[in-house]
Amino acid sequence: MAEINLGVLLTLNNNSSYQFQNYKVGTSISYSGAEYVFAPFSFTGAVSNLQGDNLDAGLVFACNAVTRAWAKSAVDEGWVGVVKVMLLKEDSSIEKMLYTYTGKVASGGWDDTRIELSLNTVMDSVRGSIPGRRMNHQLVGNIPITAAINV
Repeated sequence: MAEINLGVLLTLNNNSSYQFQNYKVGTSISYSGAEYVFAPFSFTGAVSNLQGDNLDAGLVFACNAVTRAWAKSAVDEGWVGVVKVMLLKEDSSIEKMLYTYTGKVASGGWDDTRIELSLNTVMDSVRGSIPGRRMNHQLVGNIPITAAINV
């Protein structure tokens, strides 16, 4: 039976950027010019509803004072997370990227042992609070300015 080795690279962006990897304990990994430090976390993957529009994913970290400090900011400020799932060689070097997920940190919580963050897809404009557009002449043409419209 063949084994598949997977690793996850995570980038959390706000005004600065945090890069983590979860497979090479005690060392940093360089990938595409970025340096990823080790952090014990798991990525639950994206789950879709039947319409295919609800691509939420989850991140779980160990709960400590350091992770609680930035996790609260990530939820309050709606940081953007980019997750890259990598196929690894036997020596834990990266063979190829299998999957990339980008989402906004929408919610989170913690207990004594773990912190959970929920990432909503950036394409979810309703829950992501993406501002709507206003109708104007350039977008839709002539707009009636009276309620008395005859068709």
